[in-house]
Parts: sequence; C-alpha cells; structure tokens
Amino acid sequence: MRVLASVATSFAILVTTAAVASADTPLPPRQGLELGFGLQAGKIFCESEGDFCNDFTEAGGLNLNAAWFLSPTFGLTADLWAMSHRDGDFTFTHYVNTVGVKWRPVPILTLTGGIGAAHATLDYDGVIAARATSDDGFAIMGAAALDVVRARRWALSVEARFGNGFYGGDDNNDGEADVVGRNVGIGAGFTFFGF
Repeated sequence: MRVLASVATSFAILVTTAAVASADTPLPPRQGLELGFGLQAGKIFCESEGDFCNDFTEAGGLNLNAAWFLSPTFGLTADLWAMSHRDGDFTFTHYVNTVGVKWRPVPILTLTGGIGAAHATLDYDGVIAARATSDDGFAIMGAAALDVVRARRWALSVEARFGNGFYGGDDNNDGEADVVGRNVGIGAGFTFFGF
C-alpha cells in the first residue's frame, strides 16, 4: 500500500509541475471519448448469512474505464474494476464490472454509477497452483472523482469508489442476497480525452 501511495504522490507532483506551464490557456470542454485508469488502496468486505465471511481486509485495486460524453456534463461508461488481497500463497480478488452513466455537474467533478456483474477468485500459488472462482452475481458501483490537475487532453483526479456484488439466492427470505462482496477504495485516476 505504501508503494502505491508513493507512486501516486510522485506522479501527481510531476504532472502538476508540467501542467502549471499550460495553465494560462483556456481549456476546451470535455466531450466525446474518454479513456481512463485508476489505482486504489482500500478494503474488500464480505458479508454473509451464517457468518461464512464477515470481515474487512486491506486490498489494492486497479480499474479501467471508457466513456462517451454526449455533452460536457453527461456520458455513458463501461468500467472494469478489481481489488486484490494477498496473504502468503493465497490471493483473493473481487471483480466489479459495470456499465452506467457519468455526470459532471461542474467541470472538475465527475460522478459515476453503474450496474453489471461481479465475481471473486481465490488463487493458491504454493506447491501447486489452483484457482477457485465464484458464480457471477449482480453488481452495483458508484464513484466520485475530483480533478486536481487538468491539461488539454488529460486529467489527474482523486477518486473514491465502492462496488457491491450480490451472490447466491435468498435462502432465508429476508429480501437480501445471502452473500455480499464489497470493494471500497480511494486513489488516483488518470483520464485521456480530446481524441
């Protein structure tokens, strides 16, 4: 986690220095295709009926996204997001992949919401290599990104995001999925636009 924070901080300082030189020219509104990626530090949480998995664990995340802004304030998006935790020979990863909308109420703030599919994997890389994968579950995702540096064709932002995957049925008929996996992360996002 410290390495991720150090890389993000160093990158932000370098990008800020480069962007100050171009701050005098007015920036065009962002519209059309945007491609982005982000790195997060955060937690993976699992909640279940019968205490099968009720705990937080620290995790690192990576997301890739593409959006088409129909106007400077509204766009459609696809987002692929994974958060992973490693403990010895075991690696647990929770994926939340969604399609949705992006709304930019002011030029430096972008809010994202989406629905899609989630799944989890558990990898073992000891004497032998093995993988267990969950069934797919319904997923929701939300994010808020604040641009801290903006150039003509890219932006660096601070972003907070969450995602839930709902697994299994409703065996006890309480109206909720029997297992819920949750990603929560905060980090840096980098977006390219103006193609």
